[in-house]
Amino acid sequence: MRVEPQQANQSILELRHVSKRFGSRVALDAVSLSITPGQVLGILGPNGAGKTTVINLVSGLSRPTTGTILWRGTRVSHPFPTAVRRLIGLVPQETALYEELTAAENLRFAADLFGVVGRDARVAEVLELVGLSERAKDRARTLSGGMQRRLSLARALVHDPELLILDEPTLGVDVDARHAIWGHIRLLRRRGKTILISTNYLDEAEALCDQVVSLRQGRRIAEGPPSQLLSRVGRCVEIDCLDAQSSDLQRLVASFTGVQRVEVHEMGLTVHMARGADHHPMATAALGSGGISSVRVRPPDMMEVLEAIGADDSA
Repeated sequence: MRVEPQQANQSILELRHVSKRFGSRVALDAVSLSITPGQVLGILGPNGAGKTTVINLVSGLSRPTTGTILWRGTRVSHPFPTAVRRLIGLVPQETALYEELTAAENLRFAADLFGVVGRDARVAEVLELVGLSERAKDRARTLSGGMQRRLSLARALVHDPELLILDEPTLGVDVDARHAIWGHIRLLRRRGKTILISTNYLDEAEALCDQVVSLRQGRRIAEGPPSQLLSRVGRCVEIDCLDAQSSDLQRLVASFTGVQRVEVHEMGLTVHMARGADHHPMATAALGSGGISSVRVRPPDMMEVLEAIGADDSA
C-alpha cells in the first residue's frame, strides 16, 4: 500500500461502523470515529466499555468483524501494511520493556526496528523529552513504574510516528508520575502531534483531549469536547449523616427542584443535581434537619457522567 501525502483536513485514521465480536460476545458495536491531524482524541469509558478493543483495531493488532478502517481515506486490511505500521506509535497498557537492557538500549533496539536515521541522536532526544536522560544507562527493571511508563512513551516516539496511540497511559502509577506523564503529553500536543488516548478517567480526558468519544458496553454513547460532556451533568452533593436510611431525610432532599436522584450508602446520601440547578436550598434544608455531620459539593465522576448521558439519550 502506498501512503499518499496528507490532504488538508483529511482524517488520519477513521473507523466506519466497526464491530468486533469474540464468539457470541460483542466487544464493539458499530462504532464510528475519526481523528484529524494535530488532534488529541480520547476514548473514554469504564472497564469493559470497548476501549482496548478500539486500540487494538486502530493499531492493527486486531481485525474487525465488520466495518471499515481507513488510513488517510484509504481502506486498510489486516494486518496493516508495513508503510502504515511505521507511521503508528503504540504505548500499550503493559510496558513490555526488555528489563535487562538499559533505557537507552531499549530505545536503540526500537529505533533499529524502524530503521531510524541518526539513531543515537534520536534516542538522546526522546530520553530528554520524557525526562530520562540521567537514567539512560540504568536497566529498565530498576526504574519506577512511572519511569517505565515514560520509557514506553519514548519507545513509541523514537521513530517519530504520525499517530501516537496511548492505552490508559497512567494506569497503575502514582499521582506524581501521572502528572509527569500528563506534562509530556501536553508538550506533544503543543508540538502538533496527533494522539489517540484511551482512559478511565474523566479528569484525564478533560486535561489532555480536544475531543472525547464515550463508550459504554461497546457502544458509542456521546462525542464532543470534554467540557461539553461535563456541561450536560450537574453537581453531586454528598451528605454525611448518622442515619442514612432515614426515609424522612430522603424525602426531604428529593422534594427540591433540580434533584434528579438520591443514592443511599453507608455514610449517607449522594444527591445528583440537574445541570444548572442550585443545590444551596436543598443543602441548607438538609443541614437544618439534624443529624448531618457534613455536606460537600463535588463534580460528577466519569461513571456518573456516562450514566447521566446514557439516561438522557435513551429518554
